[in-house]
Amino acid sequence: MKYRRLLLVTDLAADAGGALAAIRALLPFADYCAVLACLPERGLGWFDDEASPELEQPGSAALEQLRTALSAVHTEVDIRLAPAPGVEALDQLAQDTGVDLLVIGPFSFGSTLAGITHMVALRKRRPLAVLWVPDQVSADPAGARRGATQLVCLATGRRAGAAVTSFLREHGDPAQQVTVLQPAAEPPPDGVVALDVSGISAPVELLTAGPLVISQWLDERAQARALDLLVVAHLPAALLLASRSAAPCLVLPPVPPLERPLVERSLDGPDLVDLGSPLHARFEYATSIGIGRRTVIPDQTLAFVAGGRVLAELGSRAGDVSWAYDGDAHACGVFRTEGRGTAQPLAAIELQLAILRPGPTPVLLFDAELSDEEMDALHQATLHLVPQRRPTWLAVRLRPVRSCRLIRSRLQAAGLPARVIDASVVLDEGDALDVPELADPVRLARVAGRLRAAAFPIVAIVHRAELAPSTIGFVALRADEIDAQRLAALPPVPVPAPPATLAERLDHMTGAPLIAGNRIEVELDNALARRWLLAAIEASVERIHFQTYMAADDDIGRLVEAALVRAAARGVTVRLLVDSLHGLHGSLGASNPLLERLGAVPGIELRVGQPINGVPSLEALKQRDHRKLVIVDNRVALLGGRNLAHEYYTGFDEVALGRRSMWHEVPWLDAGARVEGPAVTAIEQGFLVAWQATGGQGWPVAACAVSGHTNARVVTHQGLRDAHTLDAYLALIDEARSHLHVVNGFPLILEIQHALLRALQRGVRVSVLTGNLMPRHGEQPFSGPWSGVRAAATEFVHSRVDALVAAGAQARQFTMAPQAGWAAGLGPVHSHVHAKLMCADGRVCALGSANMDITGGYWESELLLVIEDGAMATAVEARIEALMAGSTPMDRNDTQWRQLAERRAWMRYWPGVLSL
Repeated sequence: MKYRRLLLVTDLAADAGGALAAIRALLPFADYCAVLACLPERGLGWFDDEASPELEQPGSAALEQLRTALSAVHTEVDIRLAPAPGVEALDQLAQDTGVDLLVIGPFSFGSTLAGITHMVALRKRRPLAVLWVPDQVSADPAGARRGATQLVCLATGRRAGAAVTSFLREHGDPAQQVTVLQPAAEPPPDGVVALDVSGISAPVELLTAGPLVISQWLDERAQARALDLLVVAHLPAALLLASRSAAPCLVLPPVPPLERPLVERSLDGPDLVDLGSPLHARFEYATSIGIGRRTVIPDQTLAFVAGGRVLAELGSRAGDVSWAYDGDAHACGVFRTEGRGTAQPLAAIELQLAILRPGPTPVLLFDAELSDEEMDALHQATLHLVPQRRPTWLAVRLRPVRSCRLIRSRLQAAGLPARVIDASVVLDEGDALDVPELADPVRLARVAGRLRAAAFPIVAIVHRAELAPSTIGFVALRADEIDAQRLAALPPVPVPAPPATLAERLDHMTGAPLIAGNRIEVELDNALARRWLLAAIEASVERIHFQTYMAADDDIGRLVEAALVRAAARGVTVRLLVDSLHGLHGSLGASNPLLERLGAVPGIELRVGQPINGVPSLEALKQRDHRKLVIVDNRVALLGGRNLAHEYYTGFDEVALGRRSMWHEVPWLDAGARVEGPAVTAIEQGFLVAWQATGGQGWPVAACAVSGHTNARVVTHQGLRDAHTLDAYLALIDEARSHLHVVNGFPLILEIQHALLRALQRGVRVSVLTGNLMPRHGEQPFSGPWSGVRAAATEFVHSRVDALVAAGAQARQFTMAPQAGWAAGLGPVHSHVHAKLMCADGRVCALGSANMDITGGYWESELLLVIEDGAMATAVEARIEALMAGSTPMDRNDTQWRQLAERRAWMRYWPGVLSL
């Protein structure tokens, strides 16, 4: 111990050898000792009476013996025999001498009760630590030479645990062996604080047991003389333990009670994951009112503690906190500062969290909602492995229904590490009420991917689904597939290097290889897209592969129908693949006349994907194939967001719009690409898989020759099996350093919204072009069915952009100036944006069928072309900027916009599964 100034109270007639031996062993740094001595026949009366004249004689044998013994221990000894009367005098002496430890030595008479009385009285006045040395303590000098190496601390409750923790932090030594005894009724967070949190340097073992077990354990240690010091925070415990153990007992200074609200719900939260600064935390209440998701704490200030001190005081927002921590602690304590202050951080800690960092030990993630039996199976399978092959299990909370505290209790009961992380925190989903439970296996795989990208050696995930999610670099297993043999067969995983570039991140998160040697053109022009499509069909000589999500029997549909019929008549094989539900053909009794006619043409094979019969489930309604592409002769591919209908392939200057026009007559803004080269092979292979999934026969796909100098990736997303297109968008955003252009007309999934907010915070210029699902001229909507629903959906889309506008993004609603064929006085038209387009830093752009909403991110199968060509990206950005220049701004300084944003703020809770 590191106490330096002592006040020893002892009896001159008693044998002080044990006390002196304890002082030599326990207090090697002490350099001053004040002594109060009393006469045996007067008890402790020296507090009240004058000192005996015999003791004032310089030749007193007892006095000289004590002085000599103490002088061998301390450089300065001050023996006082007659202090002023009362406890006040003792308090005054402690103040005058500046002592930091009171030592109670042995007495030769029955004055223990009086000593306790005065000790209690003094502690009420002055928060001194007290070292109680029972008469049984040995004066063996060997113990003094060995020092105090075996320490036992009793922590009963939060305040006692905080006192013990403070003592170990200030006085602990790496050479010591410390055991902390904690009653079984006390959960670990309320006992001794974690070493990293407290700054304790001594090795600590925590023994949690009932009183009888603790008592028996102490008796055994005392008999074996394997106990050098007892440390307690309460006087009654000191007397009881000291009498049983015959060891010195240190009673710690009392910890003042913290002011707490009379009724306060407990703080809860997942452990922190070091994915690179900052650390992200989310705090909620451990108890929830009602059934359902956890309740996040109100916005307030939270203190983070490590190394025994407050390292940061941060404000929470909707329960979320970002902590720019660059230290190396593996745990932290957290408490709410209101009503507590920060003067007693260890006593104020409400919640202890691990800070999980990469290491060499393989990691297996598992769904925290596995059953108790399944968790026990994980533990048993690990026990049968040799220590060198044992992985670390890490629970992932995918549904915020159970509290993290409850999950940790279940993990402890199963013998698994009590560590739990939250998927919504790792993925930065926020309060995403629209993320479907069916996507949980994919989210678990995505969490593993995030950790793997941060150098965690992830070897496997354990999920609860019938179908395994797609994985990159690790395997997906069900709980019933786990046993020791299967775990032992998992190949060792080298610690991956975190991706340092956009290309590496795209490789890591999507698995789509970079394909060189392509010729690619990008358009945002409906008429040009129509010309490309018809020209490709007319030029076909061998085969046409056509996939669409919707097909309308309108002017555009009939135009393309005629071209396909002519191609089939020339002997071209035409394979036409349409989503059954949204193509209105083969599901729920629907029949599409356009598709009926095409399917009857010789040489055209029509197949519909995933037809629905009977009462549909949500999964059947939402898990559709949303891809739109045309591949001609395995030579040229057209892809993008366009369905086969009027609004997708008609230019704004090609329609005669008037006030009586229907909304579906108004063209939409969309984007597409024309591809030649090796990337066409990857696109055709994706179509082949989709075609065969409907029962169609396959064909050989030959490799395409080099056609240009553009590099590209063909990113394919399979609904409810992966989230590759979503991760590609996020990679572009997170790696952007200068500017971002986003063209999107659907409600942003919160992950993308949050990524764009992060980009704004690091100084990236963000431009967003969105539209109106309910097209309007001026402030008046066009006529048509479902106009009310489409208007509400437009508000939902804009509500997801409002946060970006408020944070400084440049956002505009797509607006087309009056065209020559429009009715006079119609004014500008605010149309729908159906394009799915993103450009970053003038060096890369991505476009395809993948909307940036929850449906495109998880439910539907999608295709995204990521083009890594600086000249092309710059040209596309120039086209976007020209469109934005003529569009209507969403200005955060505009009073009308602020009123609209406030009115639709509640829509953040509107389930995105309803997005159109």
